[in-house]
Amino acid sequence: MRWRLWSVAFGSVIAAGLLVAGSAISQPKDEKLPEQPKSRADWPAERVTVIGRRGSIRDWLVNHTFRGTEGFADGSAPANEGTRREFYWQVYYMANGRLEAHFQRIASPTPHAPMEDLGFVEFGTWRITDDGDLCQTIPKVGFGIELCYWVDRRGNRMAMYYTNCGYFNRCYVGRLGPEGEIVPGRAFTR
Repeated sequence: MRWRLWSVAFGSVIAAGLLVAGSAISQPKDEKLPEQPKSRADWPAERVTVIGRRGSIRDWLVNHTFRGTEGFADGSAPANEGTRREFYWQVYYMANGRLEAHFQRIASPTPHAPMEDLGFVEFGTWRITDDGDLCQTIPKVGFGIELCYWVDRRGNRMAMYYTNCGYFNRCYVGRLGPEGEIVPGRAFTR
């Protein structure tokens, strides 16, 4: 038993001696080590450039419902102005590129009838461009022309900013479009 303990201790001393000798050989004695950081402020700053947006917009949307509001009439007016109207806007995004949209807008229920707030249910398509914009086509929105948005997400809140306005005459690139929350599943509230 003593022999084993002595051989283990002797082996440890030899290994430690080899490590010290190896490090002494690899580093000249006259070379000084660089100043070591004393606090967090002493560490050099590193800048990281992130190309693109974090997260996958497709993953945000597939099998999720976007519920919120969309400005109408003069959408460029501030929310407290009488010319700005906001209507509910809900879209369920399917994995196959189809969508189901529930929305409200001013329309006439029959030709030449008075205009009123009407609810619509429409089916359309959606896609993500190479630039990461969401583009969607809904028959009774923008005359069925494809509209595209840059999407900003913070937690479960999303805002869509126009990058292609289609035929909307009061729209401009960068204007806020639909804004609201993204929730899992087909979850319409109206």
